[in-house]
This record gives sequence, structure tokens and C-alpha cells, in this order.
Amino acid sequence: MSSQAEASLAARLEAANQRVAEYESAKAAAAIEIDRLSSENRRLLKDAEERNAELAVINSVQAALAAQLDIQGIYDAVGDKIHEIFNQADNDIRIYDPRTNLVHYPYCYENGERIVIEPNPLGEKGFEAHIIRTREAIVINENMAKVMEKYGSYIIPGTVAAKSMMQVPLVAGEQARGMIGVSDMNHEHAFGDSEVRLLATLANAMSVALENVRLFDETQRLLKLTEERAGELAILNSVGEAMAKTLDVKTVTRIVGDKVRDIFSAEAIEILLRDSQSNLIHVPYSFYREYQDVEPFAMGDGLTSEVILSGKPLLIANFEQSREHGVIALTEAEKTESYLGVPINAGDKTLGVVSVQSYQQNAFNDGHVRLLQTLAANMGVAIANARLFDETQRLLKVTEARNAELAFVNGVQEVLVSNVVMQEIYDQIGDKIHQIFDAQVVDIGLFNPDDNLIHFPYTIE
Repeated sequence: MSSQAEASLAARLEAANQRVAEYESAKAAAAIEIDRLSSENRRLLKDAEERNAELAVINSVQAALAAQLDIQGIYDAVGDKIHEIFNQADNDIRIYDPRTNLVHYPYCYENGERIVIEPNPLGEKGFEAHIIRTREAIVINENMAKVMEKYGSYIIPGTVAAKSMMQVPLVAGEQARGMIGVSDMNHEHAFGDSEVRLLATLANAMSVALENVRLFDETQRLLKLTEERAGELAILNSVGEAMAKTLDVKTVTRIVGDKVRDIFSAEAIEILLRDSQSNLIHVPYSFYREYQDVEPFAMGDGLTSEVILSGKPLLIANFEQSREHGVIALTEAEKTESYLGVPINAGDKTLGVVSVQSYQQNAFNDGHVRLLQTLAANMGVAIANARLFDETQRLLKVTEARNAELAFVNGVQEVLVSNVVMQEIYDQIGDKIHQIFDAQVVDIGLFNPDDNLIHFPYTIE
């Protein structure tokens, strides 16, 4: 073989070897890529399975939440589901009340048992304070004691420290209303990103449910308040219409007293009016099982006098509080537990008191105070109008009497001026007196000192 042929063969062999090497390299690269893709597929499949599991959990929790319209039911539904998901791990739900600065524990599992923890004040430091103020989750997988020292946290009495812990906030709007926590008492590194993500998602779902319940409760409260106001307005309108038809104080007190008795279902109702001139308290309306006649009594140290002198409502929840106001029950019937008295005001004057009493403790609330105050205010106006009418009538009668007197005097003067015969004067004056006074007997008697006799120039019997 010639040198040229050998060189050509060597070149072809080298090219073939190069192609083989490239093929093996490509084959190896393909194997690596296939292995990478297989690993990636396995990872994606695992992620998909985890997401599906998370979605199933979230759907089941949301279904449970959708069936609940009471707050404790929501706590129990979410708490039980978390307890199940995380293999019976210890978990708790904590709710912060900014009005009282207390943290409540409506759901708490520890060592496999549901436990009760009393509310605790939110401190300046600790895990709770950090989550409430920053709305940030806390995840601890090791060195629990060191991390607790860093946050200034402490172990709640009745509980023990965990090895791993994650706590996520319950956020509504811009505020953290509480938190959900899961703890592992035996293992460090118990919680990864997927567990934290799942707990955060559940916390978000729970936050929405709690906000819905809060809005529902607020709507119900406003609806109830509106119904109460409408009821109060109907009562006030009916009482106002009834009082507008009379200018008699006794009738006014009877109308208001009967209406108060219907509204409050109280054992005793009284309307008491003060006579500022005599300093006596009159009782035009008193009802205890039946209408009572009560004699007037003097202003003193009792509850009625206290309300009149203060000009403010007095609400007593039980008989022990009555003792603090100097009340002593002489009979069992007088030992009522609850008392509500409101002043009857007209302008800057306190005319009297409307009071209701009950044998039940805490029978009356702020709503009752408000309603009774409004009734008493309307009553004060009606009584003031009635008294003004009575005074007007009295002055009118006085004026009429003065006019009659003046007419009589003028008539007598005319008789005296027009007559010079005395007997005619006696007759005309006697007849005028008889006419004015409509009397059965009229005498005009004259004493004569000469004969020491009384003469009667005019007599009618």
C-alpha cells in the first residue's frame, strides 16, 4: 500500500473515531438531560401532588367554614382540620382583642388533648406581640430556647416548649386579628416551605370567614337596633298622641304609667311629682299587682329624692346596690332587685320621677334608660302644659270675678247717683246682690242707735 493510501485510510479512521466520540458524547449528554428531565418531572409531579393535596385541604376547610356562621364554629372547624393535616401535631388559634389588649385562646391542642388557656395581656415582647404588630409569620425549626430569648418570648403557664414551631397571622384589612400556630414537641426541622404555605393559606381563608361573621353579626346588631328604635318610636308616637289629647295631669300620668307597665313588664311602676311649695312628693300613679293609693310623703334620702335632687337617671342592678343608697326593705314585697328611676324634667326644673322595679337582677339596661328618659321628657312637657293651662284657667276665673265685682260696683254707684229715696236705694242694691249671688236669703240690716234696734228695709227669704 502506498504512503498516500495509508494516509487516506488513517484520515478516514480518525474521522470515524471523531464521529464515534461525538456520538458517545451526545449520547451521554442526552442521558444526562433525560435524567434531569426525569428528576424535574418527578419534582413537578410531587409539587402537583402536594398542591392537589393542599387544594383538597383548603376546599374541605372552606366548605366547613361556609357552613359556619358562629365564630367558635369557625375556630373548631379550622383547628380540627389543622390537627388532622399535620398528623395530630399540637396547634392553637389565638385571637387578639385590641379594646382589652387581651389574647384569647379559643382553640388549643397540646400533647393530644384539647386544653383551656385563660386570656393573657399582649406583652411588649414575644412571638405574639411581634406577629400582631408586624403581621409577619414566624417559623422556627431549631434552637427554640435561643430564638425565644431573642424575641423575649416565654412559655404560657400550663404549656411546654416545642422543638419546631410555625405561627402565621390572621389578617383582616390592615390589622392582625390573631394567629394560627402549629408545633412539634419532639423534632427539629419539622416544617418546610410547603407546610408554611399551606398554613398561611388556611389562615387567609379563616380570616375571610371571621370577617364575614363579624360583618354578619354587625348587620344583625344594626338590624336589631333599628327594630328597637322603630319600636321605641311607635311607643313614643302613641304616648305622644294620647297625651296631646288631654291637659289633665292625672290623665297624663295614667297614660304614661300604663304604657310603661306594658313595655317593661315590671313588678312595680310609680310616677311621683314634687310639690316645691310644700316639699311633698305626691304619687298620682302607683301600680304593684294593682293600682295603689299612696299618701304624699316628704322629700328625704330615698331613691326618688336622690333622682329629683340630682336630675339624673338612677339604675340599680340588685338589692345590695340599693343598700348603698340607703334602701331598707320593710317587707318582702319591697325587696325588689332592680330599680330604674328617671327624672321628669321641664326646662331646667325636675318635676318628679318615673320609676320601675323588678324582682329580677339586672332587669334593666341602657336601652330601657333611654326609652324611659324619652317618655319622661314628653311627660314633663305635657305636665308643664297642663299646669300652664290650669294656671291660665285660674287667672281667667279671677279676671271674670274681678270684672263681675267691677260691674256690681258700677251698678251700685249708678243706683246711688240716680236715687234720692232711701228705700229705692235699698231695693235696687238688694235686688242686684240677689241677682249676682243667686242667694236664697238676702238681708240689708241697719242699726238705729236711737232705739237700739236693727231695722231691715230689704229682706228676701
